[in-house]
Amino acid sequence: MKNGNGQPMIRLADKTTHDGTVIEAATDLMHMGIPVALDGHGVECPRCGGVYPITATGQRTHNGKRVSHAGDRTGCGAILIAS
Repeated sequence: MKNGNGQPMIRLADKTTHDGTVIEAATDLMHMGIPVALDGHGVECPRCGGVYPITATGQRTHNGKRVSHAGDRTGCGAILIAS
């Protein structure tokens, strides 16, 4: 699924511009059989050396949290890339 700007949702194991990986996602929201990441879910960042939260900016929500899409950022500034 895509947002209004045509950006696909971010899912578990998607990557970032810092060579990081999405390591947390909703267990009750799937896209093509893979859990979808929401605002606040963790991304491991090897460049910055830690786990940082996703800052989702879209309008779509799930259980009160924004759904993350390609182009959203993490707490360390990395940009999320959809697979």
